[in-house]
Amino acid sequence: MFHCRPHLSQSCNFTDILHAFCYYDDYWTDSCGAMPVKKYQEFIPHATLQDSVKRFWILEKEYTAEDEIEEVIPDPCVELIFNFGSAYSEIGGSPARELPNICLVGVLSKPLRLHARGLVKIVAVRFFAWGALSFLKNVASKDSATAADLDPMWRQVVESVTAKVHSGEYAKAVEGIEDFLIGLRLNALFGREQVKAAARLLYRSKGQFRVAELADYCNMSVRQLQRQFGETTGVSPKTLGRIIRFEAIRDRLMSDPNANLTDLAYEFGYTDQAHFIKDFKAFTDKTPGEYAIEMEQFQKMFRDNENVVFLQSPPTMLDYTEDDR
Repeated sequence: MFHCRPHLSQSCNFTDILHAFCYYDDYWTDSCGAMPVKKYQEFIPHATLQDSVKRFWILEKEYTAEDEIEEVIPDPCVELIFNFGSAYSEIGGSPARELPNICLVGVLSKPLRLHARGLVKIVAVRFFAWGALSFLKNVASKDSATAADLDPMWRQVVESVTAKVHSGEYAKAVEGIEDFLIGLRLNALFGREQVKAAARLLYRSKGQFRVAELADYCNMSVRQLQRQFGETTGVSPKTLGRIIRFEAIRDRLMSDPNANLTDLAYEFGYTDQAHFIKDFKAFTDKTPGEYAIEMEQFQKMFRDNENVVFLQSPPTMLDYTEDDR
């Protein structure tokens, strides 16, 4: 569907397109004398997606009165097409049916003839015949193009891809769609267990784990980890790490108000006192020193009043700061 063969590993220039057209003319209605294609490139998907996605591809092509028909040949794939330029119309009915900007082209058993006039700007996903079901709400119709029924969570992705295409950053547009699909796949494969594993690692390290290292540990990209964390916990991994680190410092000061604050800052990964104080105050509106004084007064109240009892959590409760045994 919309094939430009052979698969090009780098951006096409004029010579690349000319060679592809002259040698693979059977895939195109264009002659070697007309050069309407401005850009065409195919991208191999990430390994996480390769059982569902065959290729990502982009196309920028100018259709004129002399060259306004595109014949899409059959292949055993389903195409999710985002067109940010002039619209295509499907020829064959009366009148011709204009395709939506985001459409799904099903497995074709016969050529699909399209008409366009002007510049089309396409970013597309070529799924294997079975691949689209994992990511889309509706099924593609055989031998036709239909509107893609996308979940609302696609909205932000489409907005980002639109901006990238209009600024000519096609590769980044593909990357945005790929990252989103990887996120959907990982959610389906791992669900909340992946986020749970990352969160437990933050607890065990008392919040001292860089997000990039955390993503590597979970075999995810940083963006995917951040997205899944946001969807599952409502906060980013960095924010959760800061809160966990604060909790550990707070607990230390509750049990030992006389702890050396310089040593405490160093132990919990702060490179200077200013950063330590700023972080702590963001959560309590108090400096570590002020909080330590309060805790010292609190402990004194217990020492002076034997009728006040301090209850702790029972030892049978889960403690994610400890490694599994």
